[in-house]
Amino acid sequence: MKIAESFRISWRSITGHKLRSSLTAIGVIIGIAAVIVFMVLGGAFEANIVQDFEEDQGDPGMWVNTQNTNQGFEIVPSPIYTETDIQTLESIDGVEFVAPEANLQASQLSFGDTLQTGGFGVQAVDVEQYSEEDMVKGEMYSSGNEAVLTQAMVDTLGGAVGPGDDVTINFEGGVSEEYVVTGIVEEGFGSGPDAAVFVSLVDHYNTTVETPRGTQEQAYSSLIISAEDASAVDSIKQEATEYFETDSDAKELKQEEQDIAVQTVDDAIDQITAVIDQLTVFIGGIAGISLVVGSIGIANIMIVSVTERTREIGVMKAVGARKRDIIQLFLVESTILGAVGAVLGVVLGLGLGFLAVTFIGWPMAYPVNWILIAVAVGLTVGILSGIYPAWRAAKVNPIEALRHE
Repeated sequence: MKIAESFRISWRSITGHKLRSSLTAIGVIIGIAAVIVFMVLGGAFEANIVQDFEEDQGDPGMWVNTQNTNQGFEIVPSPIYTETDIQTLESIDGVEFVAPEANLQASQLSFGDTLQTGGFGVQAVDVEQYSEEDMVKGEMYSSGNEAVLTQAMVDTLGGAVGPGDDVTINFEGGVSEEYVVTGIVEEGFGSGPDAAVFVSLVDHYNTTVETPRGTQEQAYSSLIISAEDASAVDSIKQEATEYFETDSDAKELKQEEQDIAVQTVDDAIDQITAVIDQLTVFIGGIAGISLVVGSIGIANIMIVSVTERTREIGVMKAVGARKRDIIQLFLVESTILGAVGAVLGVVLGLGLGFLAVTFIGWPMAYPVNWILIAVAVGLTVGILSGIYPAWRAAKVNPIEALRHE
Protein backbone atom coordinates (compact mmCIF):
# COMPACT_ATOMS: atom_id res chain seq x y z
CA MET A 1 0.00 0.00 0.00
CA LYS A 2 1.33 3.43 -0.94
CA ILE A 3 2.02 5.85 1.89
CA ALA A 4 -0.33 8.42 0.35
CA GLU A 5 -3.20 5.92 0.46
CA SER A 6 -2.38 5.07 4.08
CA PHE A 7 -2.43 8.77 4.90
CA ARG A 8 -5.83 9.24 3.20
CA ILE A 9 -7.43 6.31 5.05
CA SER A 10 -5.87 7.36 8.37
CA TRP A 11 -7.01 10.95 8.00
CA ARG A 12 -10.54 9.77 7.19
CA SER A 13 -10.53 7.68 10.37
CA ILE A 14 -9.27 10.61 12.47
CA THR A 15 -11.77 13.12 11.09
CA GLY A 16 -14.54 10.56 11.41
CA HIS A 17 -14.10 10.66 15.19
CA LYS A 18 -13.33 14.36 15.73
CA LEU A 19 -14.04 14.53 19.44
CA ARG A 20 -12.13 11.38 20.28
CA SER A 21 -9.15 12.38 18.13
CA SER A 22 -9.12 15.90 19.60
CA LEU A 23 -9.12 14.63 23.17
CA THR A 24 -6.32 12.21 22.29
CA ALA A 25 -4.16 14.96 20.76
CA ILE A 26 -4.76 17.29 23.73
CA GLY A 27 -2.49 15.16 25.93
CA VAL A 28 0.43 15.71 23.54
CA ILE A 29 -0.50 19.38 23.03
CA ILE A 30 -0.47 20.12 26.75
CA GLY A 31 2.79 18.25 27.32
CA ILE A 32 4.70 19.97 24.53
CA ALA A 33 3.14 23.38 25.26
CA ALA A 34 4.23 23.12 28.91
CA VAL A 35 7.81 22.29 27.90
CA ILE A 36 7.96 25.15 25.37
CA VAL A 37 6.54 27.66 27.87
CA PHE A 38 9.19 26.80 30.45
CA MET A 39 11.93 26.93 27.82
CA VAL A 40 10.73 30.36 26.64
CA LEU A 41 10.62 31.64 30.23
CA GLY A 42 14.05 30.18 30.99
CA GLY A 43 15.58 31.64 27.83
CA ALA A 44 13.95 35.04 28.45
CA PHE A 45 15.13 35.12 32.07
CA GLU A 46 18.65 34.20 30.96
CA ALA A 47 18.64 36.87 28.22
CA ASN A 48 17.42 39.48 30.71
CA ILE A 49 20.11 38.60 33.26
CA VAL A 50 22.87 38.60 30.63
CA GLN A 51 21.65 41.90 29.18
CA ASP A 52 21.63 43.58 32.59
CA PHE A 53 25.00 42.11 33.46
CA GLU A 54 26.63 43.32 30.24
CA GLU A 55 25.13 46.80 30.65
CA ASP A 56 26.30 47.06 34.27
CA GLN A 57 29.77 45.69 33.60
CA GLY A 58 30.65 47.27 30.27
CA ASP A 59 34.29 48.12 31.10
CA PRO A 60 37.03 45.62 30.22
CA GLY A 61 37.95 44.00 33.48
CA MET A 62 37.73 41.03 35.80
CA TRP A 63 37.02 40.19 39.42
CA VAL A 64 39.16 38.29 41.89
CA ASN A 65 37.28 36.67 44.75
CA THR A 66 37.42 33.69 47.07
CA GLN A 67 35.00 30.79 46.64
CA ASN A 68 34.13 27.99 49.03
CA THR A 69 34.29 24.79 46.96
CA ASN A 70 32.41 22.80 49.62
CA GLN A 71 29.33 25.04 49.25
CA GLY A 72 28.79 25.19 45.52
CA PHE A 73 31.52 27.77 44.89
CA GLU A 74 29.85 30.33 47.16
CA ILE A 75 31.80 33.58 47.39
CA VAL A 76 33.21 34.17 50.88
CA PRO A 77 34.48 37.58 52.14
CA SER A 78 37.90 36.38 53.16
CA PRO A 79 40.63 39.10 53.56
CA ILE A 80 43.56 37.34 51.87
CA TYR A 81 44.61 39.70 49.04
CA THR A 82 47.51 41.76 50.34
CA GLU A 83 49.08 45.01 49.18
CA THR A 84 51.93 42.95 47.73
CA ASP A 85 49.44 40.99 45.62
CA ILE A 86 47.92 44.25 44.37
CA GLN A 87 51.32 45.70 43.43
CA THR A 88 52.25 42.50 41.56
CA LEU A 89 48.99 42.53 39.60
CA GLU A 90 49.45 46.21 38.72
CA SER A 91 52.81 45.36 37.15
CA ILE A 92 51.20 43.02 34.57
CA ASP A 93 51.26 44.46 31.04
CA GLY A 94 47.91 45.92 30.03
CA VAL A 95 46.55 46.44 33.56
CA GLU A 96 45.09 49.92 34.04
CA PHE A 97 44.44 49.64 37.77
CA VAL A 98 43.68 47.14 40.55
CA ALA A 99 40.89 48.25 42.89
CA PRO A 100 40.66 46.52 46.28
CA GLU A 101 37.28 46.02 47.93
CA ALA A 102 36.32 44.98 51.44
CA ASN A 103 33.06 43.82 52.98
CA LEU A 104 32.07 45.51 56.23
CA GLN A 105 29.88 43.43 58.52
CA ALA A 106 26.72 45.43 59.18
CA SER A 107 23.67 44.30 61.14
CA GLN A 108 21.15 46.99 60.18
CA LEU A 109 20.63 50.24 58.27
CA SER A 110 18.08 52.92 59.08
CA PHE A 111 16.69 55.93 57.22
CA GLY A 112 14.11 57.92 59.13
CA ASP A 113 11.50 55.42 60.31
CA THR A 114 12.62 52.75 57.83
CA LEU A 115 14.80 49.99 59.27
CA GLN A 116 16.60 47.40 57.12
CA THR A 117 18.02 44.40 58.98
CA GLY A 118 19.08 42.13 56.14
CA GLY A 119 19.38 41.68 52.40
CA PHE A 120 22.00 44.40 51.88
CA GLY A 121 25.75 44.78 51.97
CA VAL A 122 28.22 47.46 53.00
CA GLN A 123 31.42 47.69 50.98
CA ALA A 124 34.48 49.84 51.31
CA VAL A 125 35.87 50.75 47.89
CA ASP A 126 38.61 52.98 46.51
CA VAL A 127 36.79 56.09 45.27
CA GLU A 128 39.58 57.04 42.87
CA GLN A 129 38.86 54.04 40.69
CA TYR A 130 35.31 55.14 39.82
CA SER A 131 34.02 57.99 37.68
CA GLU A 132 30.95 60.18 37.59
CA GLU A 133 29.65 57.99 34.74
CA ASP A 134 28.75 55.40 37.39
CA MET A 135 26.34 57.82 39.06
CA VAL A 136 22.58 57.89 38.52
CA LYS A 137 22.17 60.91 40.76
CA GLY A 138 24.52 63.08 42.80
CA GLU A 139 28.27 62.47 43.05
CA MET A 140 30.82 60.13 44.59
CA TYR A 141 31.79 60.59 48.22
CA SER A 142 34.95 62.48 49.11
CA SER A 143 35.21 62.06 52.88
CA GLY A 144 34.79 59.44 55.56
CA ASN A 145 31.29 60.41 56.69
CA GLU A 146 29.81 60.19 53.17
CA ALA A 147 28.37 57.22 51.27
CA VAL A 148 26.67 56.28 48.01
CA LEU A 149 23.77 53.83 47.66
CA THR A 150 22.75 51.59 44.80
CA GLN A 151 19.34 52.16 43.25
CA ALA A 152 18.27 48.77 44.64
CA MET A 153 19.18 49.95 48.15
CA VAL A 154 17.12 53.12 47.60
CA ASP A 155 14.15 51.02 46.49
CA THR A 156 14.54 48.81 49.57
CA LEU A 157 14.32 51.90 51.78
CA GLY A 158 11.09 53.02 50.13
CA GLY A 159 12.56 55.11 47.30
CA ALA A 160 12.62 58.39 49.23
CA VAL A 161 16.31 58.58 50.14
CA GLY A 162 18.55 60.74 47.97
CA PRO A 163 21.64 62.98 47.99
CA GLY A 164 21.81 65.05 51.16
CA ASP A 165 19.89 62.58 53.33
CA ASP A 166 21.38 60.84 56.35
CA VAL A 167 21.47 57.09 56.89
CA THR A 168 22.69 55.24 59.98
CA ILE A 169 24.53 51.92 59.80
CA ASN A 170 24.98 49.63 62.80
CA PHE A 171 28.08 47.47 62.39
CA GLU A 172 28.82 44.22 64.17
CA GLY A 173 30.38 44.90 67.55
CA GLY A 174 27.89 47.63 68.45
CA VAL A 175 29.49 50.46 66.45
CA SER A 176 26.98 52.87 64.89
CA GLU A 177 27.94 55.37 62.17
CA GLU A 178 25.93 58.10 60.44
CA TYR A 179 26.59 58.89 56.78
CA VAL A 180 25.50 61.62 54.39
CA VAL A 181 24.32 60.20 51.09
CA THR A 182 26.14 61.98 48.25
CA GLY A 183 24.87 59.95 45.29
CA ILE A 184 23.04 56.97 43.83
CA VAL A 185 24.64 54.35 41.57
CA GLU A 186 23.07 51.61 39.47
CA GLU A 187 23.03 47.94 40.47
CA GLY A 188 26.25 46.22 39.46
CA PHE A 189 28.51 48.86 40.96
CA GLY A 190 31.28 47.00 42.76
CA SER A 191 31.12 43.23 43.19
CA GLY A 192 28.67 42.95 46.09
CA PRO A 193 24.89 42.52 46.22
CA ASP A 194 22.55 44.79 44.26
CA ALA A 195 21.23 46.43 47.45
CA ALA A 196 24.43 47.94 48.82
CA VAL A 197 26.03 50.93 50.51
CA PHE A 198 29.53 52.07 49.56
CA VAL A 199 31.88 53.99 51.85
CA SER A 200 35.47 55.14 51.68
CA LEU A 201 38.04 52.35 51.78
CA VAL A 202 40.75 54.60 53.18
CA ASP A 203 38.62 55.90 56.06
CA HIS A 204 36.73 52.75 57.03
CA TYR A 205 39.00 49.76 56.48
CA ASN A 206 42.24 48.86 58.24
CA THR A 207 42.25 45.04 58.50
CA THR A 208 45.76 43.61 58.39
CA VAL A 209 47.11 40.05 58.15
CA GLU A 210 50.46 38.42 58.68
CA THR A 211 51.95 37.58 55.29
CA PRO A 212 53.96 34.39 54.57
CA ARG A 213 57.05 36.61 54.89
CA GLY A 214 56.16 37.47 58.51
CA THR A 215 55.19 41.10 57.81
CA GLN A 216 51.88 42.85 58.52
CA GLU A 217 49.98 44.16 55.50
CA GLN A 218 46.47 45.34 54.78
CA ALA A 219 44.42 42.59 53.11
CA TYR A 220 41.16 42.79 51.16
CA SER A 221 38.31 40.40 50.45
CA SER A 222 38.15 40.97 46.68
CA LEU A 223 39.82 42.83 43.84
CA ILE A 224 38.74 44.41 40.56
CA ILE A 225 41.34 44.34 37.79
CA SER A 226 40.71 46.78 34.95
CA ALA A 227 42.42 46.32 31.60
CA GLU A 228 43.56 49.19 29.40
CA ASP A 229 41.91 47.50 26.44
CA ALA A 230 39.44 44.64 25.95
CA SER A 231 41.96 42.77 23.79
CA ALA A 232 44.27 42.40 26.81
CA VAL A 233 41.67 40.83 29.12
CA ASP A 234 42.44 37.20 28.27
CA SER A 235 46.21 37.53 28.67
CA ILE A 236 45.83 39.45 31.94
CA LYS A 237 43.44 36.83 33.27
CA GLN A 238 45.94 34.06 32.41
CA GLU A 239 48.87 35.83 34.12
CA ALA A 240 46.78 36.72 37.17
CA THR A 241 45.54 33.14 37.50
CA GLU A 242 49.09 31.76 37.26
CA TYR A 243 50.26 34.25 39.90
CA PHE A 244 47.53 33.27 42.37
CA GLU A 245 48.29 29.58 41.81
CA THR A 246 52.04 29.96 42.45
CA ASP A 247 53.58 33.00 44.19
CA SER A 248 50.76 35.02 45.72
CA ASP A 249 50.23 35.76 49.40
CA ALA A 250 46.56 34.87 48.89
CA LYS A 251 47.53 31.31 47.95
CA GLU A 252 49.14 30.83 51.36
CA LEU A 253 46.45 32.70 53.33
CA LYS A 254 43.36 30.98 51.91
CA GLN A 255 41.79 27.94 53.56
CA GLU A 256 42.07 24.44 52.07
CA GLU A 257 38.39 24.39 51.06
CA GLN A 258 38.71 27.79 49.37
CA ASP A 259 39.60 28.54 45.79
CA ILE A 260 40.72 31.81 44.19
CA ALA A 261 38.71 32.69 41.10
CA VAL A 262 39.69 35.23 38.44
CA GLN A 263 36.54 35.87 36.43
CA THR A 264 35.83 38.07 33.41
CA VAL A 265 32.40 39.28 32.36
CA ASP A 266 32.14 36.34 29.96
CA ASP A 267 33.03 33.88 32.73
CA ALA A 268 30.37 35.31 35.01
CA ILE A 269 27.79 35.17 32.22
CA ASP A 270 28.70 31.56 31.42
CA GLN A 271 28.36 30.60 35.08
CA ILE A 272 24.96 32.27 35.36
CA THR A 273 23.62 30.78 32.12
CA ALA A 274 24.83 27.29 33.04
CA VAL A 275 22.83 27.38 36.29
CA ILE A 276 19.74 28.78 34.54
CA ASP A 277 19.99 26.17 31.76
CA GLN A 278 20.16 23.32 34.26
CA LEU A 279 17.18 24.65 36.19
CA THR A 280 15.18 25.21 32.99
CA VAL A 281 15.84 21.70 31.70
CA PHE A 282 14.91 20.23 35.09
CA ILE A 283 11.60 22.09 35.22
CA GLY A 284 10.96 21.33 31.55
CA GLY A 285 11.57 17.65 32.24
CA ILE A 286 8.94 17.69 34.96
CA ALA A 287 6.50 19.34 32.56
CA GLY A 288 7.39 16.69 29.97
CA ILE A 289 5.87 14.00 32.18
CA SER A 290 2.53 14.98 30.67
CA LEU A 291 3.91 13.71 27.34
CA VAL A 292 3.90 10.23 28.83
CA VAL A 293 0.22 10.67 29.58
CA GLY A 294 -0.31 11.85 26.00
CA SER A 295 1.45 8.80 24.56
CA ILE A 296 -0.68 6.50 26.70
CA GLY A 297 -3.76 8.27 25.36
CA ILE A 298 -2.68 7.71 21.76
CA ALA A 299 -1.90 4.03 22.41
CA ASN A 300 -5.27 3.58 24.10
CA ILE A 301 -7.25 5.16 21.28
CA MET A 302 -5.34 3.16 18.67
CA ILE A 303 -6.16 -0.10 20.47
CA VAL A 304 -9.80 0.94 20.53
CA SER A 305 -9.55 1.78 16.83
CA VAL A 306 -8.17 -1.71 16.07
CA THR A 307 -11.09 -3.29 17.91
CA GLU A 308 -13.66 -1.13 16.13
CA ARG A 309 -12.14 -1.75 12.72
CA THR A 310 -11.65 -5.50 13.02
CA ARG A 311 -14.05 -6.23 10.17
CA GLU A 312 -12.42 -3.54 8.00
CA ILE A 313 -9.03 -5.14 8.63
CA GLY A 314 -10.46 -8.53 7.61
CA VAL A 315 -11.79 -7.11 4.35
CA MET A 316 -8.44 -5.47 3.61
CA LYS A 317 -6.60 -8.75 4.21
CA ALA A 318 -9.17 -10.65 2.12
CA VAL A 319 -8.48 -8.42 -0.90
CA GLY A 320 -4.70 -8.82 -0.58
CA ALA A 321 -3.46 -6.39 2.08
CA ARG A 322 -0.25 -7.65 3.73
CA LYS A 323 0.71 -7.42 7.39
CA ARG A 324 3.10 -4.57 6.68
CA ASP A 325 0.29 -2.64 4.96
CA ILE A 326 -1.88 -2.96 8.09
CA ILE A 327 1.03 -1.96 10.32
CA GLN A 328 1.78 1.01 8.08
CA LEU A 329 -1.85 2.14 8.15
CA PHE A 330 -2.09 2.27 11.94
CA LEU A 331 1.40 3.72 12.40
CA VAL A 332 0.54 6.54 10.01
CA GLU A 333 -2.63 7.28 11.96
CA SER A 334 -0.84 7.42 15.33
CA THR A 335 1.97 9.50 13.80
CA ILE A 336 -0.53 12.03 12.46
CA LEU A 337 -2.03 12.38 15.94
CA GLY A 338 1.44 12.90 17.42
CA ALA A 339 2.48 15.39 14.72
CA VAL A 340 -0.71 17.44 15.03
CA GLY A 341 -0.29 17.48 18.82
CA ALA A 342 3.35 18.57 18.46
CA VAL A 343 2.65 21.43 16.04
CA LEU A 344 -0.32 22.77 18.00
CA GLY A 345 1.63 22.33 21.26
CA VAL A 346 4.53 24.42 19.91
CA VAL A 347 2.16 27.17 18.72
CA LEU A 348 0.31 27.20 22.05
CA GLY A 349 3.56 27.13 24.04
CA LEU A 350 5.09 30.03 22.10
CA GLY A 351 1.89 32.03 22.45
CA LEU A 352 1.63 31.53 26.20
CA GLY A 353 5.37 32.12 26.60
CA PHE A 354 5.18 35.38 24.64
CA LEU A 355 2.29 36.62 26.78
CA ALA A 356 4.17 35.71 29.97
CA VAL A 357 7.49 37.41 29.10
CA THR A 358 5.67 40.46 27.75
CA PHE A 359 3.78 40.80 31.02
CA ILE A 360 6.98 40.37 33.08
CA GLY A 361 8.99 42.67 30.83
CA TRP A 362 11.69 40.22 29.72
CA PRO A 363 12.98 39.96 26.14
CA MET A 364 11.33 37.22 24.09
CA ALA A 365 13.52 34.15 23.50
CA TYR A 366 12.70 31.57 20.85
CA PRO A 367 14.02 28.14 21.91
CA VAL A 368 14.62 26.90 18.34
CA ASN A 369 16.42 23.74 19.44
CA TRP A 370 13.61 22.83 21.83
CA ILE A 371 10.99 23.51 19.18
CA LEU A 372 12.70 21.01 16.89
CA ILE A 373 13.06 18.57 19.79
CA ALA A 374 9.37 19.01 20.65
CA VAL A 375 8.29 18.21 17.09
CA ALA A 376 10.61 15.19 17.02
CA VAL A 377 9.25 14.02 20.38
CA GLY A 378 5.69 14.39 19.14
CA LEU A 379 6.41 12.26 16.10
CA THR A 380 8.28 9.72 18.23
CA VAL A 381 5.43 9.56 20.72
CA GLY A 382 3.02 8.93 17.87
CA ILE A 383 5.15 6.17 16.36
CA LEU A 384 5.92 4.41 19.63
CA SER A 385 2.31 4.64 20.78
CA GLY A 386 1.15 3.05 17.55
CA ILE A 387 3.59 0.14 17.38
CA TYR A 388 1.68 -2.29 19.62
CA PRO A 389 -1.77 -1.45 18.21
CA ALA A 390 -0.40 -1.79 14.67
CA TRP A 391 1.22 -5.14 15.46
CA ARG A 392 -2.02 -6.29 17.07
CA ALA A 393 -4.00 -5.25 13.99
CA ALA A 394 -1.59 -7.11 11.70
CA LYS A 395 -2.17 -10.35 13.65
CA VAL A 396 -5.94 -10.27 13.15
CA ASN A 397 -7.20 -13.50 11.48
CA PRO A 398 -9.05 -12.42 8.30
CA ILE A 399 -11.68 -15.18 8.55
CA GLU A 400 -12.52 -14.35 12.16
CA ALA A 401 -12.41 -10.64 11.31
CA LEU A 402 -14.99 -11.04 8.57
CA ARG A 403 -17.30 -12.77 11.04
CA HIS A 404 -16.88 -9.89 13.50
CA GLU A 405 -19.99 -7.74 13.98
